[in-house]
Amino acid sequence: MNFCFTIDDNIRAFRESAERGGKSIFEHPYFAMLRRLHEAADLKVQLNMFYEADGFSLADMPDRYRAEFLACSDWLRLSFHSKDGTRRPYEASGYDEVLRDCAAVQREILRFAGEKSLAKTTTIHFCMLTEEGLRAMKENGVRGLLGLYGVQGAERVSYSIRDKAMGDLLRAGEIVEIDGMHHAGIDIVLNNFDAAGILAQLPALASRESVRVMIHEQYFYEDYAAYQPDFEEKLYQTFTALRAQGRESKFFEELIGEKQ
Repeated sequence: MNFCFTIDDNIRAFRESAERGGKSIFEHPYFAMLRRLHEAADLKVQLNMFYEADGFSLADMPDRYRAEFLACSDWLRLSFHSKDGTRRPYEASGYDEVLRDCAAVQREILRFAGEKSLAKTTTIHFCMLTEEGLRAMKENGVRGLLGLYGVQGAERVSYSIRDKAMGDLLRAGEIVEIDGMHHAGIDIVLNNFDAAGILAQLPALASRESVRVMIHEQYFYEDYAAYQPDFEEKLYQTFTALRAQGRESKFFEELIGEKQ
C-alpha cells in the first residue's frame, strides 16, 4: 500500500530563493519544511511548476542549487503545471500551445535541477486538456496525469475523460491507462480541510492500494489572503496517519512502473 503527495502552483519559493541568493535551497522556509516532512515521514514530494509569475520566470532561476536538487531527487521532483496562474489555461488549447509551455518548464528544470529531478507525471492546472493537448504532453515524455474526478453523484471531468465507466474506475481509486497515458484521481485536496477534516476522510480510503493527496503552495505564506498557519502541522498529521495505515510514500511514476 502507498500514497502519493504533490503540490501545485509552485513558483514563489523558487523566485524568493533566486532573489535571496543563499548557498542552499533549504535556506528558504518552504523547502526547509519539505525536508523536515521528508525526514519525519520518509516523504516523497512532487512540485508541479508554473513557468512564470510576478515578473519572474523559471529562466531566471539560477543553477547554483543544481547539485542539491540532484542529491535530493530520490524524494523531491519537479514537473510542468502551467505557464502561469490563468484559470483553465488549456481547456481549449491545441497541440502547439501545450507542447511549447510544457517544453519550456521542462527545459528550465533540466537546466537548474538536472534530469533526475524531472518527474514523468504531473497535474495540469485545473486538470483540463484537449485530445491535442494530451498528445502534446505525451510528446514531451509525460506518462501520467493526476486529476479531479469528483464522487458518485457529483462527477467531474478531467483531461477530456467523459466515458462513465472510466470515470467510475478513477473515482474508485484505480489507475487507468488511455492511449498510452496513465490517469488517476486525487483523493483529497488538503487545503480544503483542516487537520480534523482530513483525518476524518482517511478511514474510508483505508482499503485502497493507493491514496493520492495534494495541496497548493500559496497557502504556506502569511501574506496570502487564505493563509493556513497549520500548513506544515496538518501535512505532518496526514502523513503520520497514512503511514499508520501501512502506506509507503511513492511518486506516481513509480506506481505506473509497478503496473507495467
